[in-house]
Amino acid sequence: MKCYQTVQRELKQWGLAGLIVLLTLSATMQWTPAKDQTKTETNQEKTAATKLYQAAREARAVWRDFPGFTADVTVSFNGKQTQGKLSADKDFKIKLTLKDESLSEWSLPKLRSVIGHRKYRVQKPIPATFADQQVNHPLGRLVNIDDKNVSFRLQDNVMTEVQRRSDKMWFTISTLDVWRTKEGSVLPRDTSVTYRNPKTGAITSNRSNTFAFTRVGNYDLPATMLTVECGENFERNIGSIKLSNHRLLSPESLSQTESK
Repeated sequence: MKCYQTVQRELKQWGLAGLIVLLTLSATMQWTPAKDQTKTETNQEKTAATKLYQAAREARAVWRDFPGFTADVTVSFNGKQTQGKLSADKDFKIKLTLKDESLSEWSLPKLRSVIGHRKYRVQKPIPATFADQQVNHPLGRLVNIDDKNVSFRLQDNVMTEVQRRSDKMWFTISTLDVWRTKEGSVLPRDTSVTYRNPKTGAITSNRSNTFAFTRVGNYDLPATMLTVECGENFERNIGSIKLSNHRLLSPESLSQTESK
């Protein structure tokens, strides 16, 4: 009875043609439960976070078909200075020979880091999720990597911040400025690394770094590194590494250098 009355009312208001259109539309529309709508929105945000993280990963400068290189090295640390030779082969194995080998302990890990981060790897997408809804942070959006104790802030295809925390360590790498290569890829320029006590969160040390690179052939090779380290017990260390006379191990890739 109610259905008959409803049809009569709709016929009077819309006419037969209008009612046919109305019934046709209602038959083709799909009802979406509220919980599914929320899930769809979450999936869209997750996709956006994953794409944002992937874009920053792919924007990092890497050395494809790297032939290796050699360079002269000058290391200065807390007033001591020495010279030597550096070689990095096509597999990114590094050999550092210094006249004063005591400075290798400080300088070799830094060279391994700045060179090792240029190694090309296939960047398969890694699922990420926005950690919050804060879109106006000075260092960009905060994303968490699924099932990992690491999060990133991302802005303009740059990993402006890396945060790693576990039961044994807690540190944050903040990238304050970057270099852009000829291809538009990203290299670090100014960074700050803060270390914390993993249990209390108290800052234990800080390391400020400045990097410069020089163009040799198709590669932007490290030229200078300056580091200032401060510890919790009034410790302070200052060191620098300068590379010169870069030579690619592949003769056809040799060219004049352009310093940044």
